[in-house]
Amino acid sequence: MPQYFADIKPTEFFLNDAEAHHACAVARHKEGDIIRVFDGTGKQFRGRIDKVQKKFVRGTLLEPCPVRRVPLNLTLAFVPNSRTGLEEVLDKGTQLGVSAFLPLMSARSEYDVLKKFDGKNDRWQQIMVSACKQCDTPFIPRILPPVKFAQAVADNGSALLAYEAEPAHTLAWGMEQLKNPTSVRVYVGPAGGWTQEEVALAVAHGVLPVTLGVNILRAETACIAVAAKLL
Repeated sequence: MPQYFADIKPTEFFLNDAEAHHACAVARHKEGDIIRVFDGTGKQFRGRIDKVQKKFVRGTLLEPCPVRRVPLNLTLAFVPNSRTGLEEVLDKGTQLGVSAFLPLMSARSEYDVLKKFDGKNDRWQQIMVSACKQCDTPFIPRILPPVKFAQAVADNGSALLAYEAEPAHTLAWGMEQLKNPTSVRVYVGPAGGWTQEEVALAVAHGVLPVTLGVNILRAETACIAVAAKLL
């Protein structure tokens, strides 16, 4: 059953603009059809379409759907290398169940993630909504405001650092050392990798360096690998 991002009220739902167009002009749903709707925060319902207008759909909620949750609240803190690379991480990370994305600026950053950041949020939100619809999850991840790496690692909390020069300690080892927390932040660096100073700073703040495997991965692949291994 198709799923649509909706404004969910106590007994009704509303599809607006692009979602209404997709439901009625593309999927050709009509009044009386049963669809599934979600609001991005975990609410997911079966609902009946009652009224269809141009770029607007109103319907009645019928029953809640069973919601499956990923076993870990994962914040993926990563240094984007390009616009397309960042969007790839948002798409694949959402499908895998990442809870939040934290774009970082590091010593070897190549992409200015701050440039027109606010103006990009609508596009990024749509990428994540599409990913949620694809993989049938009602949870849209948060995109946190970009920060410098030094500021990010100063936050207290369970955290791991994906580091290509770490010879032995794996993600699984790191989670065990952190006593298998329900929430964790994992740092993934840029194409040029972390500097030794950044690694030392992370370690000084209690962040554990870990390896993602024998091969050195592309930065975007490393982000996806982290999510796939942990979730």
